[in-house]
Amino acid sequence: MLERTEIRAATVALLKGATTAGDRVYATRLMPQVGETYPTILVYTSDEDMTRRGGTPPQFAHDLTMVIDVRTKASEDVDAEDALDALCGTILERLLTNAEWVGQFEEISSVKTRIIPNDEGRHPLVFALIGITGKFYTIWHPVVPDAFEATRVGIDCIDPADPNLTSPGPDGRLEAEGAFTIPT
Repeated sequence: MLERTEIRAATVALLKGATTAGDRVYATRLMPQVGETYPTILVYTSDEDMTRRGGTPPQFAHDLTMVIDVRTKASEDVDAEDALDALCGTILERLLTNAEWVGQFEEISSVKTRIIPNDEGRHPLVFALIGITGKFYTIWHPVVPDAFEATRVGIDCIDPADPNLTSPGPDGRLEAEGAFTIPT
């Protein structure tokens, strides 16, 4: 599984049930067909740059931008911007203070929030796109097929029972041998 998939899943798990969006936190960039229930949070990866870091095996430095797309509906009694800001604050607090979540990265290099109004419906929506960029490293170990199926072992040694030591060392005769098959 790619690291970005694991980070996205960890982000959804950490946010689900922890904000005013409740369980409406999804690992997708497309709004699910769940009716018009807001606020809703969508989590996805917008960019991942892999830069070569070393030789063999292939090693890369990753710059990953995770987007938390926060959507809320404006209502007559609550200022949508304030509700959106409060929700964004809760999201950042939840993620950036969680040692396990932050520990997935070598460093968090930036956090950028963009507010986008959408007043094209009966109830205007307000969106916030929180982009969190972090760096981590991977090493891609090559897979080498193992064709080792069997071995044969032969032992040529000094005969310790020879009192005259007529054979001062190995004489080319195998005193013990065996073949061993490796189960596959």
